[in-house]
Amino acid sequence: MSVNIHMSLHIENLSSLDEANAVETAVEKVLRDHSIEHEVRIFVFLDPLWVKVATDEWPVSVRGFGAWSAMFEHDVTHAVRAVAPAAAFDLEWGYPDND
Repeated sequence: MSVNIHMSLHIENLSSLDEANAVETAVEKVLRDHSIEHEVRIFVFLDPLWVKVATDEWPVSVRGFGAWSAMFEHDVTHAVRAVAPAAAFDLEWGYPDND
């Protein structure tokens, strides 16, 4: 069964613009690996320095959300930690079908 989800990921505590750009590149790869790169956008903010990853206006449809979300969170965490070890994360899932 598929579920529609919205995602919002904030990545903070970045030490430099180079580190923020490395986070952006790392997250882009995870999005491609999970085949959601066209439904999710990445924004780099400069003051304060942080990265936002979020679905567009339309949700992403995911089959087997429980297993998929655990793997996605694992992959994002490892990808970001590899380039920004001190980064802080806040990942939230939204369920528009329940609204």
